[in-house]
Amino acid sequence: MSSNTVIVHRGIDSQGEEVIKPYTPTTLDSDVGHFELMYPQGRMSHHFREMRVGDSLAVKGPKGRFRYQPGQVRAFGMLAGGSGITPMLQVARAILENPNDKTKVHLIYANVTYEDILLKEKLDGLAENYPDCFSVYYVLNQPPEGWKGGVGFVSKEMIEEHCPAPASDIQILRCGPPPMNKAMAAHLEELGYTSEMQFQFEV
Repeated sequence: MSSNTVIVHRGIDSQGEEVIKPYTPTTLDSDVGHFELMYPQGRMSHHFREMRVGDSLAVKGPKGRFRYQPGQVRAFGMLAGGSGITPMLQVARAILENPNDKTKVHLIYANVTYEDILLKEKLDGLAENYPDCFSVYYVLNQPPEGWKGGVGFVSKEMIEEHCPAPASDIQILRCGPPPMNKAMAAHLEELGYTSEMQFQFEV
């Protein structure tokens, strides 16, 4: 499978500018007849909320640089922040829903607050249904009282504890806001992950 991005085009907004936004669907190629998008905030999200039954949008794609074949690696480590969870969910579902694929998936998912966690029910469902193959570790910058997950920003220590160690048969996928991507790249380099062991999604 490939992690696919679709380009959504809404037309001209009230400022006279084109509204175009790439999204990674949370659905798979096997989900025939529809696709699902996450659109938490932004100019396109405003247009989505205003849409009514019968309205239309221009969509092109899918396109994507990440290609995955079952058994390609022994394990994935995934570092996601905010809406960067969407390509991770797409890859994880493709692996976990294939009974012949034994690849392990270890996800670290960072957000500011508990309310910011996207797709938590789906992620928790994967962890419950595939406990031997999928794990998720949530990290919050502003955790609620009694929070049991990670606190602050994703650290080298968190990566060491929750992701597979550097090896030729593992890969680390990352996707998040630019400051997070930059920080994760530095952490991974310090921990000994080569560039061949990493892939950064753009969403």
